[in-house]
Amino acid sequence: MKKVLLAASALLALTACSDPIEKVVTDNMAGLQSNDIDLVMSTIDPQSPAYESTRAQTARLLKDYNLEFKIESMSVMSKPLDEKKEMERAAQESQDLTGLNAAIDSFITEEEQAAAEERQRQEAAALSKRPLKAEVKVTQLTRSTDANTKNFFDNRVTVIHTLHKYPTDENPEWKIYSSDIRDVKVIADEG
Repeated sequence: MKKVLLAASALLALTACSDPIEKVVTDNMAGLQSNDIDLVMSTIDPQSPAYESTRAQTARLLKDYNLEFKIESMSVMSKPLDEKKEMERAAQESQDLTGLNAAIDSFITEEEQAAAEERQRQEAAALSKRPLKAEVKVTQLTRSTDANTKNFFDNRVTVIHTLHKYPTDENPEWKIYSSDIRDVKVIADEG
């Protein structure tokens, strides 16, 4: 009974987190726990090169196994010191690159001006895609809830999630861009 109460209070503490970076990770885990692929994918950065493979692997995992997921520990390793200022700075840099300097315009040819405008548009587009970054270290426990599962081994994984937030998005949100598994331990029944 004591273990159940501790587990329930730990889960409540993790799901009630106010840090938006931690909330992305807990929402991701909640999606896995409830077999909700849409919720899982809502926490993944669509610009990640692993987006489609993450969808496929998650769908297969949820279809093939009955699993229980639990975050045992989570800590934000890095994030912007002042996110609001970083967002404002990135938006200003993007805006600065799209405007042309009128004094210089009068000294260059139309062809040079068009080339300069195109360069500035490309730089602004590249800058707008430059994300704010954060890293979160998570230790999670994954167990099979099906006694007949022979191909899945209960495990404890330590992973570093890298999250991105794009300041120029219409509704900037933190999303998991990549996950680097640092340690995997197959575990025996811990009761």
